[in-house]
Amino acid sequence: MPSADASGAGAIAAGGSIAQAMTGPGAIALHIENVGMLLPDACPPAESVSCPPRLTNLPFRAELFVGRSDELGLLRAAPATPGRPLAQVLRGLGGIGKSTLAARWAVECGPSHAPVWWIPAGSRSAIDAGVAALAAALQPSLVPLLPPEQMTEWGSRWLASHSGWLLVLDDVTNPADVEPLLSRAPSGRFLITSRRATGWHGVAEEIPLDVLSCDDAVRLFTRVRGGEDSDAAELCEELGCLPLAVTQAAAYCLQTHCTVRVYMDDLAAYPDEMYAETYEGGDHERTVARVWHVTLDRLTNDPLAVRILLTLAWYAPDGIPRGLFAHLGTPLAVRRALGRLAAHSMITLSGDTVTVHRLVQAVSRTRADADRHRNPEAIGDACAAAVEALARAVPEDVDDPSAWPVMRSLLPHVQALAGHVRPEEDTAAMAYVLTRTGDYMLTAGIRLAGGAYGLLRRAEAACVRHHGPEGEQTLYTRVLLARATRMLKSTEEATPVAEEVLADCTRVLGPDHEVTLSALSNMHQVAVLQGNMERALRLAEECLAGMVRQRGAEARSTFEARSSLVIALAAAGETARACDLCDELLADCTRALGEEDPVTLSVRGTHTMLAGQRDLPEPLIKFMAGVHSVGDQDEEGLTAALRVLVQQIGTVDPEQLTRATEEDVRAAERDLDTCRRVLGDDHAGTVAARLVLFQVYSATRDPRYAGPANDLLAELFSVISANESISAFVFRMFNALRTVIDELPRSPDA
Repeated sequence: MPSADASGAGAIAAGGSIAQAMTGPGAIALHIENVGMLLPDACPPAESVSCPPRLTNLPFRAELFVGRSDELGLLRAAPATPGRPLAQVLRGLGGIGKSTLAARWAVECGPSHAPVWWIPAGSRSAIDAGVAALAAALQPSLVPLLPPEQMTEWGSRWLASHSGWLLVLDDVTNPADVEPLLSRAPSGRFLITSRRATGWHGVAEEIPLDVLSCDDAVRLFTRVRGGEDSDAAELCEELGCLPLAVTQAAAYCLQTHCTVRVYMDDLAAYPDEMYAETYEGGDHERTVARVWHVTLDRLTNDPLAVRILLTLAWYAPDGIPRGLFAHLGTPLAVRRALGRLAAHSMITLSGDTVTVHRLVQAVSRTRADADRHRNPEAIGDACAAAVEALARAVPEDVDDPSAWPVMRSLLPHVQALAGHVRPEEDTAAMAYVLTRTGDYMLTAGIRLAGGAYGLLRRAEAACVRHHGPEGEQTLYTRVLLARATRMLKSTEEATPVAEEVLADCTRVLGPDHEVTLSALSNMHQVAVLQGNMERALRLAEECLAGMVRQRGAEARSTFEARSSLVIALAAAGETARACDLCDELLADCTRALGEEDPVTLSVRGTHTMLAGQRDLPEPLIKFMAGVHSVGDQDEEGLTAALRVLVQQIGTVDPEQLTRATEEDVRAAERDLDTCRRVLGDDHAGTVAARLVLFQVYSATRDPRYAGPANDLLAELFSVISANESISAFVFRMFNALRTVIDELPRSPDA
């Protein structure tokens, strides 16, 4: 091969199969059998090239942008740091509007930044290609001269040597992919969008994006669809105010000329198709059914993460206990899986709980044969796992106060699961969860009790299928259902239910079985409502004897049975005996259960109330006992019965009534505060404590307590109004009493 020599400034020598060579300001390309001479400015140094004004390649201008004032404020207020570029990252769930906000901000930056350049940044190679495209736009003559990697290098040098530019790196998968580019730039501005919620420390300032407010979501829907629709707010709530879903729904309604109500009906009937639907010409890869598929694909090397996400779909979206997933793997594996889901913005971790967007849940519950992540088998397995996790987490004894915090945390998730699973598909594990939850709701508070009836009816049907009509679990559920019927329905409706289940339990399980004793206790309460105080007292005594034989004298259930007997005695007019037994019971509960056990608190309230009656005049005691005996009559029957009582009793001298002292008031107030703290505002024990304090306020006959007494009544009616049966009876009783009082003769001075 002949040698080649060159001398002088800018000279080059080439031989052999050299395809091209360049030198200095005068670039010369040498080809075999060809020599091409280029102008000196064909390949200028990047440092010497200026940006044309208004150079941009934005893919869209976000004309339908709404809301995001706080995030725009953070973008506008971000301070520059000398010697380094300003880098910010908009991060959040797929479809939440990161790219839309970035485009809106880029348009705003157009007059003050050049260039404003958009780079799809899903990988490092995509970022390199975007920088190479910027180089081509800045210096088109480079395109035929430089290979892609040299174009990227030229573009990187340009960014490093200029300021005043804005680069949007859209949909970054891995923060490490952008670090080489950011590290070379001493100035300029980067705006990054990413689903990754972690890894940005020291790379970019984070601006997390949440869903739109409901008002902004409705505005977006209306702008896309045009025209008002009264159901738009309900649809936006159903879609979790996710911008992508709202836009998709609005565009579909516009194209098909359907109302929001029709869209919602179709969504409920055909979720798989509707979540994948888009408008004509729309991007089928940008639908709610596909937008998270990419993320799940990235998690396929961690099947546990995908399994947990599909299991999360069956619960309420907020406050999901992390402990529900402990049985799915080792602590490290479960922690790692949750961490990866959080890193990809599919969930949010906060302490010991998990939050997931409701639309992510809806899609994750929807079967899709063509989606390997959401095929029918995977969805069925996830549903079964969700039920099993709750069955493991529900405490066995929901009457134990230590179980209440656990049940409070699980309740919304049981209710959500019940809403997502069809009753005919309830398994034995689901029946167990529903029964235990219904039991807790009957105990925990008057407002919660109303929701227990439906759960228990459903649990009973499932128990009959799985355990038979006379199985122990079925009978236990029926006893709870009888209790709910007594609490929530009329006495006429509750009586036959209570009688039947008591007879069945006695026949199948025996008279001393704990389920039978629960049925007996419920029958006692029904007898009280009937006004049959003789039977109520007999049943209370039977129940107490059975509890002593079954559980022993020191069991909580035995103390509860003793409390029922005390109340039954007082209602029957045996006040002195009731007071003596209550004194003993309060001392025993305090010793065995503690000062703040719910049973102790309940007994203390009863004790305070009975102590106020111990010295009441005999006619008034008879009247109060007689009020219990009127039973569940209508208002006309109550009025007639009360008239008879008043006539039988005669008059009572007010001076015979014992006045409550300031010490009595303070003690009753402390008891109510304790009940609120330990039991909650809606618990029956707290309601009773309000009644006790009201009685004490009234017994002072001090006008200073008239206002607090009225406030207590308002609280009381606010709570019991959630229980239709109780509130109806109380209102009938008050109206009847008012009628009778109005009929009483007035003294001349009145």
